[in-house]
Amino acid sequence: MDWLTKGYAAWPMMIAPVLMLLLFIKNRELIRDPRRGANFSQVIKIVSCLFLIPNVFAAIGYSWLAVISVLSSLTILVADRQLKKQAHA
Repeated sequence: MDWLTKGYAAWPMMIAPVLMLLLFIKNRELIRDPRRGANFSQVIKIVSCLFLIPNVFAAIGYSWLAVISVLSSLTILVADRQLKKQAHA
């Protein structure tokens, strides 16, 4: 078990929200259309929340680079709401 370090769990957990943000930006038109993108919007918000909590602890205890992942998750949550408001207006 010497080879199993914190980095094996922390780095994929910190990279995933950044990749989700890129996916979110690429598919933002899907979020604006609630008939087509309702499931996508819900799934990406749920996954962002699931990654947000462990990344806050990783930012405190493991590496300050996890702050980038926390900001990515928060960006997804806020931008999703803003895109939906723009679509209804």
